[in-house]
Amino acid sequence: MRRFLTGCGAALAALALTGAASAQAPAPGTSPDAPAKRAAAKAEGDAILAKAGAAALFNNLSDQPDQDGAVILQHKGSGLYCLLNPGRTESEVVLFNPNGDDVGCHSVTSFDSRTVYATRTTLTLDQEIAAAVMALKAKYPKAKPYKATVNPMIAKILASDKIPASRTERFLVGGNYESVSVTVIDGWAIKYRLSGDAGMAKFLADAGDGIGWLFYVLKADTYHHPPAPAAGQPAS
Repeated sequence: MRRFLTGCGAALAALALTGAASAQAPAPGTSPDAPAKRAAAKAEGDAILAKAGAAALFNNLSDQPDQDGAVILQHKGSGLYCLLNPGRTESEVVLFNPNGDDVGCHSVTSFDSRTVYATRTTLTLDQEIAAAVMALKAKYPKAKPYKATVNPMIAKILASDKIPASRTERFLVGGNYESVSVTVIDGWAIKYRLSGDAGMAKFLADAGDGIGWLFYVLKADTYHHPPAPAAGQPAS
């Protein structure tokens, strides 16, 4: 079941990041210019890590055979997965603690601005989401709760006991949509802050906080708890 959920989350999250996909498009990593795109993404990822002084703390996965140009960095300690659109000057890695116990990745898509964090924690999920909401409200005192309707399939997966429990809180602040999502996995708090236009709140809640957040949860979970190899396959 975990293997199914991982594949499902990754596929859906890719659609959420790009905003659209063509049924006629080649499979990821198979386009004629894929090798060049992977090389460029790898170089861009290396530059982002070097600027942050974080090369020793992250793996740069941008040149993996199944990739086709996205910059992909994964934190070695927490499994935090940073999926960055190539060529965006806003993309960055931040070390809040130089030992790697508190890190973040910021990225911008066509529809939103998002930052994912990984922090060593001894707090519970309820405590972490309460602290995250408090921080958001401190920044936006006039934030008003927003009730969203997420795709039923995504909502069902997020509520499943097959993946780590998580919480999402959504708000409207004037013309902006703001949300925060949190899960706790093996002593790491994985947090997700998303901002966008309030006029796109329904879409952002579904694609960003629904599909997108599921992707980050699954990536961190499978990093800590890899699926068992299929029958007849050797363990990695």
